[in-house]
Amino acid sequence: MTATARSSRLAFVLALVVGLALIVVLTYPLVPGLLHWGRIDSGDGRYSIWNVGWIDHALLTDPRHVLDANIFYPHEGTLAYSELNLVAGVLGLPMFAITSNAIAAHNFAVIIGLLLAFLCTWALVRRVTGSAAAGLVSATAFTFCPFVQAHTAHIQLLMAFAIPLVLAAYHRFRAHETMARAVMLGAALAVAGLACAYYGIFAGLALGFVALLLGRIERRYVIGLLVAAGVTAAIVAPIFIPYLQARALVTAPTANPTGAVQQYSATVGDYLSSPSFVHEHLPFLHAAAESVFPGFVLLALAAIGVVDIVQRGTAEERRVGLTYVALAAAAAWASFGPGAGLYRVLSAALPPMGLLRAPVRLGLVVVFALAVVAGFGVRRLSKGRAWVSAVLVPLVALELATLPWPLVREGPVSEVYRVLAHLPRGGVVEFPFMYRRTDYLNHSRYMFNSIYHWQPLVNGYSDVVPQDFRDFAGPINAFPDPASFALIHRLGVKYVIWHLEPSAYDAESKRKILARLPPYANELKLLVADGDTVLYEVE
Repeated sequence: MTATARSSRLAFVLALVVGLALIVVLTYPLVPGLLHWGRIDSGDGRYSIWNVGWIDHALLTDPRHVLDANIFYPHEGTLAYSELNLVAGVLGLPMFAITSNAIAAHNFAVIIGLLLAFLCTWALVRRVTGSAAAGLVSATAFTFCPFVQAHTAHIQLLMAFAIPLVLAAYHRFRAHETMARAVMLGAALAVAGLACAYYGIFAGLALGFVALLLGRIERRYVIGLLVAAGVTAAIVAPIFIPYLQARALVTAPTANPTGAVQQYSATVGDYLSSPSFVHEHLPFLHAAAESVFPGFVLLALAAIGVVDIVQRGTAEERRVGLTYVALAAAAAWASFGPGAGLYRVLSAALPPMGLLRAPVRLGLVVVFALAVVAGFGVRRLSKGRAWVSAVLVPLVALELATLPWPLVREGPVSEVYRVLAHLPRGGVVEFPFMYRRTDYLNHSRYMFNSIYHWQPLVNGYSDVVPQDFRDFAGPINAFPDPASFALIHRLGVKYVIWHLEPSAYDAESKRKILARLPPYANELKLLVADGDTVLYEVE
């Protein structure tokens, strides 16, 4: 092994160790709570755990029917009613295969996703700046930025590695325009799209922007990019087409109305928001659902980087650095939505943009581009001062920390679900059955509980809700009565679960339910009662 190869390997090992150490500290208690801690207090968090768990369960038992998730029974293809999150499922698969634990699989996917974001950003910044130390600082600033820290309940938005993965693959291709590297670029973009629809589109836009500004009018360059596009299509199409077909059974794909998109567009306040415990003490910063503040240290380093590349950079460094400055500016402009103009133009030119609801999420691209530019600033500060990066990494981490992550420990598993896991397969309905649209998210409780049994559920929550579900969501709560009994027979329900605790039913509602049961004693067989949670089999 040459000295250069040895140095490169040591730099990678250092990046790996630093990335892992930061993940352990900055996501506490995620790593020590791998098996039992998660965003169980959040509807989106429960959905994310169920989503990863279902994919892994299906891949290990019946991969051909991975889209036929166990919600909205007897509908099929229900995983396609929201984002698939296949990449997160694949990342969590090794842990699920070992533990059969959906929480552990989800948390492992988060850990690996964050580590990939760190390593991909490090590799990209190291390539464009020539400084591995600069890469460590930039990777810290991007991987743990406020936007990521604000979305601990959304597994797809924690797959931020998608963006640096694509741009790192592009710069690798640009350095040596081989067909193998073009294929890898296409595969990277496909992974980005399958990891998160938002990030796939954002990464594609960023790639097109950077490839245009850094491009060369050369045959191999143009052909390589076309090959990459073809590879992306070849990988995504076999998954995306069945996804669209399954989704089309319940709804036709339509663009979000301009007004709805504008509602989720960035504001100046979003760029002045952060969940960091350091930032919360500053009067002009606040926490928000879409926090896209880059961080003071990152902004300062990016400013130093701009000055350095303009004053001292080579022609190539100026071209690359200013391209990322332009990317940050364009992404920020577009993040303000249709009212600011650029997003409207992009939506008209690129139809998939019209399917995205939240332009504010382009703020993550702003942070990413600034992190790349900041690498030049770190390189400048580190000249003759090897200790600088060792100070900046913890400084950035301290500024962005949200400790602890808002995780809670799972409670004891009801005996009802343990018994249900070993019963013959059959449709399950759980009561109370939330029927108001504003309460649909609460069905995620039943989805989360299904990770302990994986029986098909009539209950469900997703971006798309079938019309028949909306129609019977109210009347089914009269069960058992003749009309609702006919309904559950039509749905193929075999098991019924009631949650009769005071938080679900008041005393009078509970009394009425219990009073309706005796006439149906021959049709409802009590299987198990665990406190106020009871399981019946429909005879």
